[in-house]
Amino acid sequence: MEKIICQSCKQEIPQIEPYVQFKCPQCGKLIARCEKCRTFGHSYKCGCGFEGP
Repeated sequence: MEKIICQSCKQEIPQIEPYVQFKCPQCGKLIARCEKCRTFGHSYKCGCGFEGP
């Protein structure tokens, strides 16, 4: 199985923990964020340069 990495904190997300995965609005690449980073509103940056809250 492929590892799921949080785009905000760069930590691996264990598959038993809740997380969200969505496509970058600019390039369409999948972005994953862990529950902790989502809750605290930590920013993330896609490889294409798009940044989000």
